[in-house]
Amino acid sequence: MAILTRIPALLACLFIGCLLASQSAQAVRIKDIADVEGMRSNALIGYGLVVGLDNTGDTYNMSPFTINSVTALLQHFGVNVESNLNYMKPKNVAAVMVTAQLPPFAHPGQKLDVTVSSMGNATSLRGGTLLVTPLMGGDNKVYAVAQGLVSGPGTSSVKTVGDVPYGAIVEKGTSPSFTENGMVQIVLRNPDFITANAAVDAIKKAYPTVEVHAVDPSLIQVKIPSDQSANPVGFIASLEKLQLTPDASDVVVINPRSGIVVVGQNVRIGTVAVSYKNTQISIGELSNPYYGINTGTQNPFVISNTTTVGDLVSTLKDAGVGADTLIEVLKAID
Repeated sequence: MAILTRIPALLACLFIGCLLASQSAQAVRIKDIADVEGMRSNALIGYGLVVGLDNTGDTYNMSPFTINSVTALLQHFGVNVESNLNYMKPKNVAAVMVTAQLPPFAHPGQKLDVTVSSMGNATSLRGGTLLVTPLMGGDNKVYAVAQGLVSGPGTSSVKTVGDVPYGAIVEKGTSPSFTENGMVQIVLRNPDFITANAAVDAIKKAYPTVEVHAVDPSLIQVKIPSDQSANPVGFIASLEKLQLTPDASDVVVINPRSGIVVVGQNVRIGTVAVSYKNTQISIGELSNPYYGINTGTQNPFVISNTTTVGDLVSTLKDAGVGADTLIEVLKAID
């Protein structure tokens, strides 16, 4: 229905909590748009118990695995509770999953933030204490151990999830390789042919004798020069500081929940007529702008010249068109 004058044209990204600044052509560092392959974190997970809750923990009839865990823990400390299982119905204990992110090049002794999440029917974890919990990676090896006082996750009203700031200590470090066969591999966060080519040009301009090429729209390989082989960290740091102008797609981002619309500065709309509920819009010169459209609408808008999406949004908002109608109009034009 719509004819858009730019390619890529209007792209409506419909998801919750998205935020995208208006994109313009300006220089950025390679570090701002790309990562060195190997520089990534690793997810850790563990199962543990939070104790000391104020009658907000799991209940026996709904979460029997919590009592099983408490029994196993007490037996580990030499406490025989087999004959008293029928009387063990505490409400101050909760079974939780404990998660954390192990950063690249972590070393033993470093501290990590951890998140605890209830597994049973506990109503709140706040104020409890997480007992010693081994945290494992995807290879089932223990990389850190967590323990500490559980606090609320920021301003969130969810009480069954909590944080333990600096609650884990790294026991086993990681040393990922950031060079392979004398090559540094740079990965763009948003794959794009034009941006990848611009990054290659920036590196060649700074290091004319260095071997560099783009394998695909996201991967750039750079050969470490022989005079920098003993200092790969310094060479990579110099690469990350290089500046380039990435290609910026003109994008419209819509948040249906909040009614927020963020528009790239150059997104334009061609000749189109739209009707939604009691709002009717005609953009551009149509031979019959209301052909096939209900002419009984109460809010007709006629915009003679091709306009940007930003102008359209401003015009409709100034006229008192609600956020729901505005979002539906933009979706229809797409």
